[in-house]
Amino acid sequence: MHCHVRWWTAPFAALEAEVPRQGAILEIGCGHALFSTYLALTSRDRQVRGVDIDADKIEQAGAAIARLAPGEADIAVEHRPSGDVPVRSGGWDAIVLVDVLYLLSPVARRELIGRCVDRLAPDGVLVVKEVDTSPRFKAAVAQFQELLATKVFRFTATDHDLHFPSADELRRLLVDAGLEVRTDRLDRGYFHPHCVVIGTRSLRTA
Repeated sequence: MHCHVRWWTAPFAALEAEVPRQGAILEIGCGHALFSTYLALTSRDRQVRGVDIDADKIEQAGAAIARLAPGEADIAVEHRPSGDVPVRSGGWDAIVLVDVLYLLSPVARRELIGRCVDRLAPDGVLVVKEVDTSPRFKAAVAQFQELLATKVFRFTATDHDLHFPSADELRRLLVDAGLEVRTDRLDRGYFHPHCVVIGTRSLRTA
């Protein structure tokens, strides 16, 4: 049920279009690997790896991936501690965070962004999707849902209070990390104020 709700309330098709169609792709905080699997299925030229702090979700994701047909998708998932960003020789062509940063304190958020930038390949991209803090009605709906998911039903693991960053805050974080940044809204037709911030690691600074 959680995955069905997640699928119908998140703009995964629009978000997928922001991720390179080929190369090594890492999703941090992949949960049940719903979006990671979608990335791998929509382009066989992607080598997708998902990591998450929730061992139970990773186990369920692995079971679902095992049911894919041979050669249908290039995807693997792994349980990792919070804040851990796997190192890859040559760097990741893209690192994706989907509704993850609101679970972290502002300090931990900045540290994770810094580690992600360090792990990117030259000209790699960091794709960050969150729910914006405006418009207020949509933000209130999204924040209430996340409070239920984290504090009541505990679908999502976190050791911190929730800190919902605005799109402007996310943009500044990525700019401060040395990335070339653009933002976009993904909330047309959705009750949640979905936004995406894309940062590219310039060849000059890699």
